[in-house]
Amino acid sequence: MTSIHTNITALTGQQNQRKSQSDLSTAMERLSSGLRINSAKDDAAGLAISNRMETNLRANDAVSKGLNDGISLMQTAEGALDGINGLLQRGRQLALQAASDTLSSEDRSAIHNEFLQIVEEVDRIAMDTQAFEKHLLAPTSQRQEVTELGNTKTIKNALQVAKGAWDNGRSSGTDPIGFIPKGTTNLVIEINSLGADDDIQLFTRNGAHLVGTPMVEGDSNATDATWTARGITTEQDMKDDLLNEANGFSDQVAYDGSSLFHNTSHYDATGGATRTVAGMEITYSGDGDWHDNVINDGNNSPYPSTAYERVLIQEVKEPLFLAVTGSGSYDMMVDWDHMPDGPPKHPTSTPTDIVMSANSGDKANKLTIEPTPADSQTLGLDEISLSTGQGASAALGALDDALAKVDEYRSHYGALNNRFDSAIDNLTQQSISTEAAQSRILDADYAVETANMMKVQILQQAGQSLLAQANQLPQTALTLLG
Repeated sequence: MTSIHTNITALTGQQNQRKSQSDLSTAMERLSSGLRINSAKDDAAGLAISNRMETNLRANDAVSKGLNDGISLMQTAEGALDGINGLLQRGRQLALQAASDTLSSEDRSAIHNEFLQIVEEVDRIAMDTQAFEKHLLAPTSQRQEVTELGNTKTIKNALQVAKGAWDNGRSSGTDPIGFIPKGTTNLVIEINSLGADDDIQLFTRNGAHLVGTPMVEGDSNATDATWTARGITTEQDMKDDLLNEANGFSDQVAYDGSSLFHNTSHYDATGGATRTVAGMEITYSGDGDWHDNVINDGNNSPYPSTAYERVLIQEVKEPLFLAVTGSGSYDMMVDWDHMPDGPPKHPTSTPTDIVMSANSGDKANKLTIEPTPADSQTLGLDEISLSTGQGASAALGALDDALAKVDEYRSHYGALNNRFDSAIDNLTQQSISTEAAQSRILDADYAVETANMMKVQILQQAGQSLLAQANQLPQTALTLLG
């Protein structure tokens, strides 16, 4: 049918022209962006799949960074443990040296003083080592104040009067009056035995007799009457009556008087001789009942009359048990500049969760790095004393246990480090494979898109030419009117 109102041929040409124009726009968009899918209309399913892959790729990247942070954290802790291991090795070497009977008490005291510095350095490393604000080597909780060892309270809780005041009419015996905490400074202990024979005795937790009057098994001439009057004539008697767990001493305790500061040179109730015992500077008046050479008895008398005794310790380096032995009554005064109410606050270690994987649609898979506390208390160093031969021999087992624990920690970190390295390698390979799959879905094929663009450009040019001819078709109707 010939019609001038509706040009079907031109309309068809216009429709094809619009389609070729849309195809040309699509081809140019893909070639300019490099992507086959630029919006959901290009490939709705492919876009969803590609988006999930992108989620996994970004997750793998974040997880890899977290794993590397975990490796850095463990390497920091392992490096610190290596330093602690070196200190423990030196401590064991000192214990072996102190266990030899060829050393004097002064030699052992010097060795013990070095060991105390080792213990303090172990604590400093354990408390100060951190990465990402994590303290993996610190204790898992705050150290609690120790107000009682066995049935023995701290001296300030055991006193019936204020510090620096005289507590009169006390009964002497063999049970500890109280213990003096580590860290106490300028400690002064004075007694007046009121003319009787009562003596100050100081012990460490492992049974080392540091200050007082001797107890020598099997030698009544060398054993002070304050012990024999209480029926203590053997080391087993000493352990049963005084150095037992109920009184707060170590379960492995054994009496050791090799470091005893007896001060037989002279007696001075207001001063005395000074020695370093178990790493502590101690000034001791001596036992007035044992001395003929009296410098000062407190009453300007040439001989002891009231039997004053005095002990001054500059700084207490380990808990000390105070007892006053004898069979009478005495007055006592205890004073100090500083006595810790409890251990100082310190960082604590907590578990550290490291994400191992977090794929789209899955929960985060985590691995927990557990704390590895390596402070002196956890490693069992706080009760070691090298001031006596017996203490040094017992210390070897404790130091071996501490070294074994450090080795266990380091092995744990080494195994986790290898696992994290393997996980990072696996995530890298996953990302490579995922990116390849995503590229096949998402990226434009330049060969195909270039061919498509050339095709639609030709179609568009041909369509324009044919559309011009189609627009001339209605003019044929004019010939019918002529």
